Amino acid sequence: MNTTFLKDCLADALITLLEERRFEEINIHDIAEKAGYHRASWFRNFKSKREAVTYKMVRLWDNWTATHGVTVKDEFTLDNAVTFFQYNYEIRDTLRLLNKRGLMPEVQESFIVILYERHHDDAERSYANAIYANALFGVLKEWVLRDFKETPEQMADIVSQSFSQ
Repeated sequence: MNTTFLKDCLADALITLLEERRFEEINIHDIAEKAGYHRASWFRNFKSKREAVTYKMVRLWDNWTATHGVTVKDEFTLDNAVTFFQYNYEIRDTLRLLNKRGLMPEVQESFIVILYERHHDDAERSYANAIYANALFGVLKEWVLRDFKETPEQMADIVSQSFSQ
């Protein structure tokens, strides 16, 4: 069996269960059963439910960027800000759910996984990515709290203006 497929099934099952119950009320048995696998499959692939949420967010980004032909997907620049906000707008229901269940730190962790993966040995790039990842997460969290009232293009303009001041 393909490990990625199995991990996707387990993470998807967790997200589905989050629609019905609070994060703390979901146990590994529930997730494995929902996914159609045994508990052992869970423990071979994830250390925690939080890790599975972060994994799911990274996979959503990877799938979205592949589908939309995004070539620069592991760094943020003002030039690709619209892409970032378009992606988050398209997954807004998932973001609303994760916010409702108190899982925005896992969204933030996914930013770090995406942005740090290839540049960790370059100090300047690492610090720049830390600034972008944490600043963008703050902006995204506020956008979620404001229920996505602004368009992705408006959000990109807001960020661009903020970084240019």
